[in-house]
Amino acid sequence: MEVINTDLAIVGGGTAGCLAAYQASKEGIESVIIDKANIRRSGCLAPGVNAIYSYLHEGDKPEDYYEFVKFQGMGLARKDLALTQIKEVRNAVKILEKYGLPILWERQGRFGLKIYGEHIKPILADIARDSTENVLEYHYSVELGVKDGVCGVYAFDLKNEDLVFVKAKAVLIATGGASGLYSNYTVPWYPPGNAGSGFSLAIRAGAEMTSLEIRFIPPRIKDVNSPIGVTAVGLKAPLINSKGEEFMKKKYAEFGGETAPIAIRAYAPTKEILEGNFPIYLDTRGVEEEKFDELIKLYLNAWPLFYLFVKARGIDLKEKLLEVQPSEPYLTASHTIAGIWVDDKRMTSVKYLFAAGDAAGGVPLKHVGGALAEGIIAAKEAARVKRTNDYTPKELQFEFDGYHWKNAEERMKFVLDHYAGGLPRFYVYNEASASYALKEVEKLLSLKLGGEPIRVFETRDRLVVARAMLHHMIERKETRMPPFQMRSDYPELSNSNYMLVSKFGEKVTFRREYV
Repeated sequence: MEVINTDLAIVGGGTAGCLAAYQASKEGIESVIIDKANIRRSGCLAPGVNAIYSYLHEGDKPEDYYEFVKFQGMGLARKDLALTQIKEVRNAVKILEKYGLPILWERQGRFGLKIYGEHIKPILADIARDSTENVLEYHYSVELGVKDGVCGVYAFDLKNEDLVFVKAKAVLIATGGASGLYSNYTVPWYPPGNAGSGFSLAIRAGAEMTSLEIRFIPPRIKDVNSPIGVTAVGLKAPLINSKGEEFMKKKYAEFGGETAPIAIRAYAPTKEILEGNFPIYLDTRGVEEEKFDELIKLYLNAWPLFYLFVKARGIDLKEKLLEVQPSEPYLTASHTIAGIWVDDKRMTSVKYLFAAGDAAGGVPLKHVGGALAEGIIAAKEAARVKRTNDYTPKELQFEFDGYHWKNAEERMKFVLDHYAGGLPRFYVYNEASASYALKEVEKLLSLKLGGEPIRVFETRDRLVVARAMLHHMIERKETRMPPFQMRSDYPELSNSNYMLVSKFGEKVTFRREYV
């Protein structure tokens, strides 16, 4: 087995990973990026993005940002992570501008910075390649080497089917979250290639995980899965039910009405559907005339598929209503607090193992800016690691001729959809249903999987993440953030203020206070 020695092994060549390589170079240490695809178009930013959210504009204070994410998280947000993150975003934006990212320097929403971001991922890839000569593309990170702390990463070469060990003083998990746990009812909101591999690596290495019961369920335009926040909140277009009632204003005023936290803006339409008041619509008929061009431009930048959708169906936004449907659940630290537990330096509970971006839990709606910042923060701290790494890589054998991965994934999705708060159950679960789902997932995990190597690894990782998520769902005996976390056997809305933390290797789950 080939062994590559480096200072920092970066798992994932996405937003956080590319900026981590940049910062590692500035700190004078070597890094290796490991990515299962081509980093020019891999990950969440592959299709581009229209704004860098989580950016402090003139007059904004870091504490304002913390209060914003705390509100969006219905009280659940870590102050230490939010403040350290937001203070680093300006530096990250300067790096991107230096590499040619067009920035409009205009506000987009509360903490967004408008950009022309269709080429942001190739720019990030250029930054990474300027920062390290070692980019292992088409390599799947299958396991961490651990001995008194993390010592490196086993990476499977998907083209040659060889194994490489990247021996490092520190390892950064900078992968995306978990997509594909539940069935997609239309085009997915989150990249389908994000299989939760970073979560799975951390779980299997014994790292503490936090808040996996808090899933993300974005309210979207039905059938095209495009965002509604920019229209509902930014342009004050109300949500209405089939009776024409503006139910957010009427029933959810205590949460802020139309500007309620995103969880409530997903829960409210769901409840209207359950009460028989569907279809639910986004009513753009009252949007000011001069705002329609702005609206179309926003969608063209943020979700171009929406523009094709309205044109193909002949929808005139000045006259016709847009139907709304919350999507299937996802696990991602970019939008909720679910992820790997980290300290304010982004080190996990395993020594020398760091996490950033969609992998590191604790701050809701940290978006692109948060991922950029956390890559920098983690690399700065990783550069301070001074140690002797005498780890000897072990021989790992992989076979791909077992129960086909596709059958296993289909069964997992069916089970989670119907017993673990999926869309067919309107996101509700209870002790009995989640326990049943857990047993079914454990059965699937006991199988030897077969098929294409990358799909086998992805399915294994999704199952590992699903098992951990179900443990969290069972352990949180309350409804804290509907519909992200909503139990039929504990239907009253709780205002508890703790994060649930698990250490799966020791089968331990405990509470930790927010700081």
